[in-house]
Amino acid sequence: MKRPEPSEWKDRDSYRKQILATEEEIGFDGNLLQVVEIPPGEHVEPHYHRETEEVFYILQSGGTLVIDDTEITPDEGEVIICEPGDVHEVTNESDRPFRILVFKVNLTDDDTVWV
Repeated sequence: MKRPEPSEWKDRDSYRKQILATEEEIGFDGNLLQVVEIPPGEHVEPHYHRETEEVFYILQSGGTLVIDDTEITPDEGEVIICEPGDVHEVTNESDRPFRILVFKVNLTDDDTVWV
């Protein structure tokens, strides 16, 4: 059994993230588990990943995702899979943080392309 210690929250321009389990802790190269939180009024700019697949589990609703020009306003408990090459962005127009549990598969260095 493993019980990884979550990292400290890391602030980015329009969101923050907390790594819950690294690839070393998970036991498979290229996998990562993290929570991403988008504060009210913030927008994560459009981007895609060359090789990484992301599985999103909505912990706290309130935000909107746009994936390849399809707008989604997911409910808590919903799962969305973003495949490599899918251009995606997130907007939070609610009055509470939008929280997403993100499982990254096949994570590689310098994989994010901002559009």
